[in-house]
Amino acid sequence: MRFRVLGPLTVISQGREVPVGGNKLRVVLAGLLLRPGETVPVSRLVSWLWEEETDDPARARATVHSYVNRLRRQLEPGEVIRTLPDGYRAEVDAGSLDLLRLRSLAESGRRSAAAGDLAAASRALSEAAGLWRGPALSNVDSAVLHDQEVGPLTEEWLRLQEERLEIGLRTGGHAELVTPLRELTRAHPLREPFWELLMLALHRCGRHAEAIQAYHSLRELLAEELGVDPAPSLRAAYQAILAGESPGRSLRAPAAAPREEAPVPVPVPRQLRPDTPGFAGRRTELAALDLLLGKDVPTTGPRIVSLQGTAGSGKTALAVHWAHRISDRFPDGQLYLDLHGYGPEPPVDPAKALETLLRALGTPAGRIPAGLDERSALFRTLLSGRRTLLMLDNAGSSEQVRPLIPGSGGVVVVTSRNQLRGLVVEYGARRVVLDQMSEREATELLAGVLGRDRVAAAPEAVAEAVERCARLPLALRIFAERAARFPAVPLGRLVADLRDEATRLSALDAGDGGHTDLRTVFSWTYGALEKDAARLFRLLGLHPGPEVSAGAAAALMGAGLAEVTPLLDRLTADHLLRSRFPGRYDFHDLLRDYAAERAGEGEDRREREAALGRVLDWYLHAARAAAEHLPPAVWDSGHGPVPPGLSLPSFGGPEEAVDWYEEELPNLMAAARRAASLDRHEAAWRIPRLLASFLDLHVPGEAWATVFRVAAEASGRAGEPYEEGFALNHLAWVSALLGRPEEAVAHYEEALAVARRIGEPGLEGDVLVNMGATYFRLGRFADSASCYGRALEIARLSGDRRLEAEALNDLARNDNELGRHHEALAGARAALDGYTELGDRYRVGEALRVLGTANAGLGRHEEACVLLSQALRVMREFDDRLDEAEILDLLGEVLRDSGDHEAARAHWREAAEIFAELDDDRAAAVRLRLAEAENRGGAHTPVHPSPARIR
Repeated sequence: MRFRVLGPLTVISQGREVPVGGNKLRVVLAGLLLRPGETVPVSRLVSWLWEEETDDPARARATVHSYVNRLRRQLEPGEVIRTLPDGYRAEVDAGSLDLLRLRSLAESGRRSAAAGDLAAASRALSEAAGLWRGPALSNVDSAVLHDQEVGPLTEEWLRLQEERLEIGLRTGGHAELVTPLRELTRAHPLREPFWELLMLALHRCGRHAEAIQAYHSLRELLAEELGVDPAPSLRAAYQAILAGESPGRSLRAPAAAPREEAPVPVPVPRQLRPDTPGFAGRRTELAALDLLLGKDVPTTGPRIVSLQGTAGSGKTALAVHWAHRISDRFPDGQLYLDLHGYGPEPPVDPAKALETLLRALGTPAGRIPAGLDERSALFRTLLSGRRTLLMLDNAGSSEQVRPLIPGSGGVVVVTSRNQLRGLVVEYGARRVVLDQMSEREATELLAGVLGRDRVAAAPEAVAEAVERCARLPLALRIFAERAARFPAVPLGRLVADLRDEATRLSALDAGDGGHTDLRTVFSWTYGALEKDAARLFRLLGLHPGPEVSAGAAAALMGAGLAEVTPLLDRLTADHLLRSRFPGRYDFHDLLRDYAAERAGEGEDRREREAALGRVLDWYLHAARAAAEHLPPAVWDSGHGPVPPGLSLPSFGGPEEAVDWYEEELPNLMAAARRAASLDRHEAAWRIPRLLASFLDLHVPGEAWATVFRVAAEASGRAGEPYEEGFALNHLAWVSALLGRPEEAVAHYEEALAVARRIGEPGLEGDVLVNMGATYFRLGRFADSASCYGRALEIARLSGDRRLEAEALNDLARNDNELGRHHEALAGARAALDGYTELGDRYRVGEALRVLGTANAGLGRHEEACVLLSQALRVMREFDDRLDEAEILDLLGEVLRDSGDHEAARAHWREAAEIFAELDDDRAAAVRLRLAEAENRGGAHTPVHPSPARIR
């Protein structure tokens, strides 16, 4: 199997391209391949997938595990991705990955060049350059991955091109190089080495006029785009061509011309604001800033850092702190200017800003030009070649900053609540985004103000304060200031003021002006929004869940995706929203409180209720559309048509539907809870009913118990007894999986009572098979068999073929556990026939598993391996990781008993890995068995299967 990343991501097996389905899978595979042989931490994969730090690391980690295992199945039979304790690694070599082949050829070419064998060097470097099919990873959508990995990869290829072409000129190949050099200068017009090589190639071909024209084209381009002249080596080459030097001259430019007279000395400004006392945290961001600066202060072109983040995230404090740390690297001065992009004062006009900066550089008032362009040109002239630091604080837009960018030299740090995308596109500005602090850093900040002893004495109150303040530096400092004013008051009492969402923002006001009032600081960003963007922001404060998709936002707004998408982009650009993945948005709790507060002021009660109704309808009908692709199909079809105007997602199959559920699960659960609180009983039970179709494919947690409890109560109030029994059945199932069997049995009894009261044998049978499964987990096989037997009677009396097959399969599972394998064979075969007739592919796999277990118990190892392998394929089709692990473990036992110890160990390794990913305790038992097998001995440690799945 071969992989290509030097262009669109491509996987080739046996001469044919293997499709890698889904952008997320491509992001994971591409990221690992760009770091071949390196262990890539899960946290880095998460950042590539979702761009910013997730609020639920455990869920993100589990999702990454799922993506990796899907990739493994697609990339079989080769073992390409290796799991390590702290991440994953791509096991590839130069024969299977074009990137490694390129690097191997490049290194060979450089060694040949160093040894003087230019012909061999040219061949190797030309072959390496020919591997590029760029742009790299054009079919992989991840802004962070492209910024962190693809950008440096492209730079690596461009440097390789320069080396190849330079050697080509040294070996007399100038005539053949003119065309590729013209193409490279068109594709990379600001890359000066390509222009210099083009000029020399043309000159050596005797095309002196074209060489001179190339120089003039570059000079005009640089002047127009950057306001700078070509590099000294280019100017020297130009002068040599004008002087009519022989084309046989050395490739390298002659020594640089004598330096021009130094400009009149100007005062050295030292304008940085004082550093923040007790500055804490932001280690990652400081390291990123240090990395962007590098070892040397640039002198040819300005290095621009865009330090951005939401209001109150501490952008200015971080910028000033970092600037003081590195101030000695800027001997020609540090300039500081507050542009008032957001705040009570009007934004500073660029012309006025330039006047201030020019005065700081010693320009007399009478010599400051009147026009913006002239002032900008003079400013660039004065800073040309100087090692200066320019800090532009609180910028409002790229337009405000653009005239203030120096032409060459130094570092520019721009802080803003806006993403300033124009600076990134036009000037290659590097982004450093400030989000919430980590819990540890937030605690350090409080300790720096309140003292470590006071913080250490109340760890629970401090942890709550950190979360109630959303780990936002400004909110934490306001809280700390108030706590410092009352040293005798326990921190727990002060934290209590932050618990009420309706009054939390009022508690975060130091009472000393706008900059110390969080609500006012937020208002400066909100106040700059256009009318429609402001309305959308308010309505997002009503959204029930932690994250919102573009479709759900459109439902809140009562508008189409085409109208809402640019508004979401506007809110994201101003850091009022975060977007970790295209089309998905969220904000921290304090901004949510502010948005909800604004919604209470800006919308009347009827509009708020209408917006909530639309978004609840959206979640209901979107879940219904996804559930149609998920087996088993327990979704209902009783609710009405889709309301007009809802922009629902579409799904190409089960994998896309499962991905959507994984992303939307917290929102769907929150929507059900919000519906119940609003007495919208139908949505409160229908959404959990749809979620039930996803429960088989998910490891349940306490949130599942809550949502089915909500559904049971809502359906009871709505007069829907069947749905109440359905919800109680699922609540009982989740309780059993959470290790609360007595609670589970009580809920099953409630559900049975409802089913018998309303005369619903199908519901009663479903409850009985699930109740039997709970007894099965407890090892109470007689009670389990009794439940299954009663369910079988109901199925045969009512003619319910599905329930009959289920009861037969579960009875067979019981028989296997009790050693009655002949009886299990008969029951499982009948269940398999029933499931096959019903076309239920998923439960065909369950019956094959029971059949395989029975054959294994009878010592029929070959038959057992065939049946269990078929069952394994079915579970992998539906991405059922738990059953996959259990079947792998059982296959390992059968293979061991048949004498194939190597294959047994391979299956156990895979089973142990999956159990560990799912945080299942059985991982330890499988590893113990594996260790015993490798030591050729040891007692058998059984791993019991899970019971039948939820009905």
